[in-house]
Amino acid sequence: MHPLAARPCRRAPPTSSLVYPQIRKYSAQQHPPSATGAFYKNFTRPVAKCALLGVFVYQLVYFGWTKLETEEIKRDKQAEIIKLEAKVKALQAAQEAERAASAASDRVGANGEAREGKGGSSWWRW
Repeated sequence: MHPLAARPCRRAPPTSSLVYPQIRKYSAQQHPPSATGAFYKNFTRPVAKCALLGVFVYQLVYFGWTKLETEEIKRDKQAEIIKLEAKVKALQAAQEAERAASAASDRVGANGEAREGKGGSSWWRW
């Protein structure tokens, strides 16, 4: 064991050259608190709580509003998709009917006799 480790560490008592005189003598006097300081001391915490609660409620209402708005937009888009799909099916049915009619008219000639040939309606007429 080290010989200096057994000795307790002692500090020298402060000397008069290290003690500084009190510079701010006015700070020891008791002054009544100002009206502004008293107001902030009394009302800062309740005002901060109300402001924080207001921000929380605003965010909650905003989130709810956004959720409802998103659901409404999804519903509108889904209704539009269903309407357009029905329109596409109707147009496809009309196109198939037109193809069937043109195929039947290709098989029957201008004088009412049935023509012989490949039988399908093709864009290539030879």
